[in-house]
Amino acid sequence: MKEKSKKIAHSPILDSPRDITVIDGNGGYITPGLIDMHVHMYEKAALTLALSHGVTHVRIMNGTLSQLKWRDQVTNGELIGSNATVSSPILSGYDDAYFHHSVHTAAQASAAVKQYHSQGYDLIKAYGNLNEEALTALIEAGNILNFPIAKHGPHASGDMPVSSLAGFQSFEHVEDIYQGPLNYKFAPVKLFKIAEETRATGVPLTPTLNIYEQLTKLSDEKEQFLETIPTEYTSDIIALEAKHNQVNRWLTASKEMAKHNQKTLTFLKYITNVFHESGITLLVGSDSGVLLSPHGLATHNEMRLMHESGLSAFDVLAAATINPAKALNLDNQIGHILENYNADFILSKINPLHDLSVLESPRAVVKSGVFYPDTVLKQLRDNAIETRSFWEELVTLFEAL
Repeated sequence: MKEKSKKIAHSPILDSPRDITVIDGNGGYITPGLIDMHVHMYEKAALTLALSHGVTHVRIMNGTLSQLKWRDQVTNGELIGSNATVSSPILSGYDDAYFHHSVHTAAQASAAVKQYHSQGYDLIKAYGNLNEEALTALIEAGNILNFPIAKHGPHASGDMPVSSLAGFQSFEHVEDIYQGPLNYKFAPVKLFKIAEETRATGVPLTPTLNIYEQLTKLSDEKEQFLETIPTEYTSDIIALEAKHNQVNRWLTASKEMAKHNQKTLTFLKYITNVFHESGITLLVGSDSGVLLSPHGLATHNEMRLMHESGLSAFDVLAAATINPAKALNLDNQIGHILENYNADFILSKINPLHDLSVLESPRAVVKSGVFYPDTVLKQLRDNAIETRSFWEELVTLFEAL
């Protein structure tokens, strides 16, 4: 098999030249490789971990220069892992937040867009707290350079209408809808108006339910849940920081906070369903790498939660394949299994439309035309964990500061 799919057909129709290896699918099912539209990665091992669970493309949402190198290494066949789309460092209105680029003025916003475009990033990542001046300039600069923007939440700033956000690559986090335009209120009536305004922009939404469930379980089940997390999936420095700060915050949360988190998670799933039923395109994004959420596995948990929110298995698969491919403007390369598309797909024994969980531990993954059976996927995963580099991670984190 070559890097591009040259022919898709039932096996009796295909000619089998003697110089190629024929793999019998044994009545299994092939699904396009999964795309996770919201991850945080500070070591290249994470790309291999994600691939080992059928995730053939990720969008990294707090970029560094090292991640650009990893992206290119995968593209050039020098590194086995998921292909990557890499955002800029986060642009926000905070002055003292780690891993953020503070932006308050039009000049700062325009300069940031030009800088990150020239450095080779694939899009701008913007927080929801940018002021009107900065956000307006960000949009103008992005339009001039044809540089996509993804932003937390489908809300504008100041007197800007929501329609001014049309053309964004995506909106991130249903949590930001609850915390932003809903102002922490469980307000279904107001939600429908927000959904209508969002749908009119034509911008897709990445719910990231997985990460809110993660914090909910940490606050409710405490150490019992923590022991179930495969911490080897998380890089050493991030794991250490998370345990002392992010994770510890929820381990020490009160019973009242745990109950509030559970109520909020239920409402976030309701928001997801309302937006889906309103005709808004949804994208799978796990926020893996945060709160010890494991790369690859978190993608499948996000799919499960979206299914629980009321999406059909087919719609969940679309949210993990063709929908993100379109959002990334790569739908002529990935997201389908078609002739002349990238040969990225998953082989499973059971139809995933009947059970989405079968994709978590696939029988095989084909990436850029290379066949990786389950035994090899495990070897890749184990090797990525065993050979991770503390210094590589340290350099990557230093770049993000």
